[in-house]
Amino acid sequence: MSLSAQDFVYDNNVYLDYIKSVKLSLAGLATSYPIVDLGSSFQGRMLLSFDDMEGGYKRYTYRIVHCNMYWQPSTEMEEIEYLDGFNGQDIADYSYSTNGYSDYTHYRLVLPNRDLKWTVSGNYLLIVYDDDLEIPVLTRRFMVAENKVNIGYQILKPRNVRKMDTHQEFKVTISYKNFRISQPINELYVTVLQNGNWNTGKLNMRGEYERGEKLYFDQFDKISFPALKEFRNFDIRPLSYTTEFVTSIDRDEVESTVLLDLGEKRSNRNFLDEIDANGFFILDNARYQDAFVSSEYCRVIFSLASVNPFDRDLYIVGAFNDWQAKEEYKLTYDTIRQTYFGQSYFKQGYYDYLFALQNEDGTLDFQTIEGSWFETENDYQIIVYYREFGSFYDRILAVKNFNSNRSN
Repeated sequence: MSLSAQDFVYDNNVYLDYIKSVKLSLAGLATSYPIVDLGSSFQGRMLLSFDDMEGGYKRYTYRIVHCNMYWQPSTEMEEIEYLDGFNGQDIADYSYSTNGYSDYTHYRLVLPNRDLKWTVSGNYLLIVYDDDLEIPVLTRRFMVAENKVNIGYQILKPRNVRKMDTHQEFKVTISYKNFRISQPINELYVTVLQNGNWNTGKLNMRGEYERGEKLYFDQFDKISFPALKEFRNFDIRPLSYTTEFVTSIDRDEVESTVLLDLGEKRSNRNFLDEIDANGFFILDNARYQDAFVSSEYCRVIFSLASVNPFDRDLYIVGAFNDWQAKEEYKLTYDTIRQTYFGQSYFKQGYYDYLFALQNEDGTLDFQTIEGSWFETENDYQIIVYYREFGSFYDRILAVKNFNSNRSN
């Protein structure tokens, strides 16, 4: 199997269909974003995990590339300027599955490690290669942050009257009192993400004005996101009984088939506060220890009632598929039942998801089916980039994580 250069992207992506359940998070914190601190004595470690559904052993190697704020390689830097150690090392931690229904090999990589660590802040891309095929199998974004400036934010009722009931808006201030910056309005950039989704982020914004060693980002309607609805979810950690939103679990000699409750359009429904994980997924099972290798891959059947088909393709989307419209998560319309159906394989665990329609330009429309209410609880990340005049790379001076339901 060949992979052309144009297929490779500096984004979260999986390039081979037998690579499943890819997850990069802080070690021991499954619902965390891949952001580590450069400045502390203990940097924090990240854990990458994935499964190879072809089983057996393959020699997978990894590389780390420093990127600018636009997620392109920092071409004016040599590896020695941002890494301490050696790129191209093997992923030596692997285990074979112990579940009789599912044959796969599980791989794990902890970063930083004794072979490789980073020495400067910024965006980084982790690339895993199949050494024999000489092609990438997955890529993952992560960030290394300093703690040089203070980030303030204010949650606002949207000032655009058309968005008052559907969006969440923010003001952001960057305080650089204890960090010398020559031209803040030209050298500082801010990115804001909702639930870690780069596809909908407000990227690399410049501030409007400076006042009292602070840079302000408060232009009308500048940092505004559709609040959407609380995520739909399903829990298949147990397979011996059904959980909420699971209609049935059928097990035969080959596999387990999970039928989820019939989905319905929520755009015309009032807001309902429900517990979710803001798009995350957690790999685990309720019966055996070491869920990484003891868990089963289940065939999960999704459905969405609709009197008529939509004018665009329908998908289920979440962090589990990198917030992308992927073919294996596409639903097709049954005219007799007036229902969309789709099925995909999921490793045992807990999953958040939303229904989305794909627009002609490739973007995703969540609001047509799910609706949007400003009361919805979401996680946000504010990232401050610094490109000093004459510098060869973009630093990350600070990152702020906050929740829309909690004030600053």
